[in-house]
Amino acid sequence: MKTPMTCLAAAVTLGALVVGQAHAQNLIITDARIIVGPGQVIERGSLEVKDGRIAAVTPGPSKPAKGMTVVKGDGMTLIAGYIDTHRHLIQGRGPEAVADFMAKNAADRMRELLESGVTTVQSGGDDNAGILDLKRKIESGQIKGPRIVASGQVPTFRLKDEAAVREAVRKVVADGADSIAEVHYPEMVWPFNPTVQETKNLTAGITEAAKLGVDFQVHAVSDQSLTGAVHMGAKKLIHSVNINFVSAGQAKEVAAAGAMVASITGFGSPNFDVFSKDNKPKFRDGKPWPEGIVDSQGVGQEAGYMPVNLRTLHDNGVSIAYATDTTFFAPAALAHELKTLSLVFSVPDLVEILGPNSAKFLNKGNDLGSLDVGKLADILVLGGNPYDGFWYFLNPVVVIKGGQIVVDKRGQPDAGKPIVRYGY
Repeated sequence: MKTPMTCLAAAVTLGALVVGQAHAQNLIITDARIIVGPGQVIERGSLEVKDGRIAAVTPGPSKPAKGMTVVKGDGMTLIAGYIDTHRHLIQGRGPEAVADFMAKNAADRMRELLESGVTTVQSGGDDNAGILDLKRKIESGQIKGPRIVASGQVPTFRLKDEAAVREAVRKVVADGADSIAEVHYPEMVWPFNPTVQETKNLTAGITEAAKLGVDFQVHAVSDQSLTGAVHMGAKKLIHSVNINFVSAGQAKEVAAAGAMVASITGFGSPNFDVFSKDNKPKFRDGKPWPEGIVDSQGVGQEAGYMPVNLRTLHDNGVSIAYATDTTFFAPAALAHELKTLSLVFSVPDLVEILGPNSAKFLNKGNDLGSLDVGKLADILVLGGNPYDGFWYFLNPVVVIKGGQIVVDKRGQPDAGKPIVRYGY
């Protein structure tokens, strides 16, 4: 189902646009298929960008205003930039580890995220000071990367009591954290037997964060931890359940509470050709699969539990967001997560998961997640039509973030083709 792109430069003309320009550009993309959002596809239309936001989306041809740069999108598909709601961005903790990452890896890792199509990403329990520094460097232009939602870590199960939890929540928020993430409940995930104190601590953390207007996101990896966290007031849950099947009744409890779940289905299924070329299944950190799967019984049943549980949640009214919870090569992580999600979700479902649901998960639905007028101009130019197969979500030709072109692969031999080169 591949569509050859034998003359990419002729198909997309970006004129004088320069990758990495300091300011948002006023431009118009013409003659492109536009996936505005779930169920909204314009087969041939135009999209205008002014001052970093989407100014118009119209079917058919559109006459550009004077001085506006024209992008010819013949044969291309436009879609909103992807949002990863939970990914580990910095390797290691502490000043030395953060300094080493910034000096050696930060620029490449952030570039890879953009090249995969991720224009917004929430950090997942990284070094508290380090992630705020990385966010500042991207916002100031020192590093080119996706928009970062910086989460702080508050390990409730390790803290003495509720007062200590509330103090820790106040500190990370005062330091600048946008959310609190990577909170496991319970510490020993299975069998489900949380202590009275860690349950009290989690409740205190959720309540204190709500007072401060930030999300307190819980890792809930069993069916019982899922409903237990929801009963304590958790509204944002990280991780598809990988221990036990979620019942329809449990899913309805989650939906009734208005809680959302971030996907991470690729956690359970094996990787190939990411960490080695030996054709042996690997867990997401390169350890052998299935025995290397953390927080599990290590026999591989997680690969079945996770997509089925997400579908059960979805079918009972729970909104599913996109997340990888990985550190490895970003284009490969996207491919792996979408491949696993596609077992149980259609392409229209994936459009909703990658866009509006993930924007809502991060409380950014007014600005991100679709190509509606008024939203930030985070736009991907894809080489094919994802409705012909989920693999056309991969390998965008051009990535626009906030009206600025940050990736431009025009003229490259494989630009826009549904392939991914794994490894660093």
